[in-house]
Amino acid sequence: MGGMKNKGKKLQNLVDQEKEGLELTTVWNFGTREEGFGSHVFHGNCIPQVSRQCILRYSKKGDVIIDSMSGSGTTLDISKELGRKCLAFDLSPIRPDIQKADSAQLPIANNRASLIFIHLPYWNMVRYSQQEEDLSNMSLDNFYAKLHAIFIEMKRVLKSEGYICVLIGDKIKDGKSIPLTFETYNIMKNYFTYRDYAVKITKHSKSVVNKGRVVLAELAWNNLLKPSHDIVLVFQKS
Repeated sequence: MGGMKNKGKKLQNLVDQEKEGLELTTVWNFGTREEGFGSHVFHGNCIPQVSRQCILRYSKKGDVIIDSMSGSGTTLDISKELGRKCLAFDLSPIRPDIQKADSAQLPIANNRASLIFIHLPYWNMVRYSQQEEDLSNMSLDNFYAKLHAIFIEMKRVLKSEGYICVLIGDKIKDGKSIPLTFETYNIMKNYFTYRDYAVKITKHSKSVVNKGRVVLAELAWNNLLKPSHDIVLVFQKS
């Protein structure tokens, strides 16, 4: 009897998640960017659908969310629509509701957030500022070293059992593949407990749009594959 009740609860939970629009597999293929959240012209932005999925699945209404690399404010805008409070920060804020701060040193009390969402730079693929502390201006070794400092800070401000979602992708440089996703995972597991991941399909990437088949020809010459996805890494504070 108890088994039937649990089965009914699980099926109802499935129906509820489907109504909310939650993705139920590890492959997220959103297609066109959802408008009205952040700026579609901000170079290196995060599409709103990724933030939406993370916020819906790993937080509830009234929760505090932190985005310490806010860019054009996509996660901030989605959080407001979904009834969450987002504390938004960036090294180079472009909106008055985004505070200036370094992700490795946030002006927030301990155990403040239920969810942290970060869209990391894909190392130096896009230069976001001229500041030395900007991850996109660092050597690769220093990039990884700063990720340690950032995740230590994220653990401090995240509540126990809270979630951290990191959007990251790999990069091709000088004929070699740079495994940013794997390295980020290896760093994060020092501070958090791994929970899940999702593959976000990318379409109409800037490099292909701007340079067309030249990009693919270069990759084919070096026997490499064109990255056509990003990864959302999901960890939890134990």
